[in-house]
Amino acid sequence: MMRSRNLLILAAAALALTACGRYGALKQPAPMFGAQAQADYEAQQKANAAARAAKQAEKKQAPDDPSTQPLPQAPYGAGIQNRSTPFGSAPPSALGNPGTAPN
Repeated sequence: MMRSRNLLILAAAALALTACGRYGALKQPAPMFGAQAQADYEAQQKANAAARAAKQAEKKQAPDDPSTQPLPQAPYGAGIQNRSTPFGSAPPSALGNPGTAPN
């Protein structure tokens, strides 16, 4: 009984700790002491923000991803000749639509 309870507590703790991860790059905290170090940190943060903005602007101007470009032609073959729509009119020998028949 004691062993299963300990195993259950360990499993619950492991499950709770799995949600503590952080995605992406971690941010470096600002320095606590030194005016020069704080000024350098601020300058570095501004340079990083400007670089990210320039990268986003470049990405919006010329996307390299071919999936964002329109297709050069339709993804399906040519239509049936002498048909204006793919559904067209039925041949004369076809049965009528039962939903449109008079009562």
